[in-house]
Amino acid sequence: MTDHVWLSNAYMDTRIKLFVETDVNAANPENASKAQQLNNNGAPVPAELCPSKIWASEGAADYDQMPAGSMPELFYARGHWIVSEKAAAVLRQFDLGGGALYPLREGVFGKDQKARVAGEFFTWIFGNLKRTFLPDQTANKMPFGVAGLRWNLPWKLKDGDIAVSSAALIGPDVWLDDTLFDAIFLSQPLGDALVAAGLKRAFHLHKARVISVSEGI
Repeated sequence: MTDHVWLSNAYMDTRIKLFVETDVNAANPENASKAQQLNNNGAPVPAELCPSKIWASEGAADYDQMPAGSMPELFYARGHWIVSEKAAAVLRQFDLGGGALYPLREGVFGKDQKARVAGEFFTWIFGNLKRTFLPDQTANKMPFGVAGLRWNLPWKLKDGDIAVSSAALIGPDVWLDDTLFDAIFLSQPLGDALVAAGLKRAFHLHKARVISVSEGI
């Protein structure tokens, strides 16, 4: 597939939704909820709404007891998407538009909040919205909400299942589409760079077909 962008269906993987607490949620749950809503809508999120510190909740694995480097490269922490330094190093090479990578300045901790987990981590803000999804060219889509207005990804997503218009090739390298639920889109160059860095599985990446206007007629 030569004409493609990438999309991540990481939202659908419950294994990377970690049981954690964050300093922003502990201090002001309304701010945490606002940050989550903005990011889910593809809007910019101010740094002050994002965590500086994350720690394991009761009942979760005690992250500071895990071997160094064993934290996921991408994980979900109480409404915030968190990436490792390895992943951030790739992302920051590209046009994030209204998106951002905010460092967890204090870091990730175990349950007692004393021992810090090795490595640097960042809150990943998507920050951009493009409406390029082509439901008429996507056979395996599933309805979501109001019929014909919004769609869900297939349960078993494969390369080429999702079709987007060539407008996806314009603008920032990361975006959401409010007509396709729980999909994070990445440009071909950014997705290719993540794959080259060995992060394809961590980011749950799949190719989406790019269709020109003439092809869709």
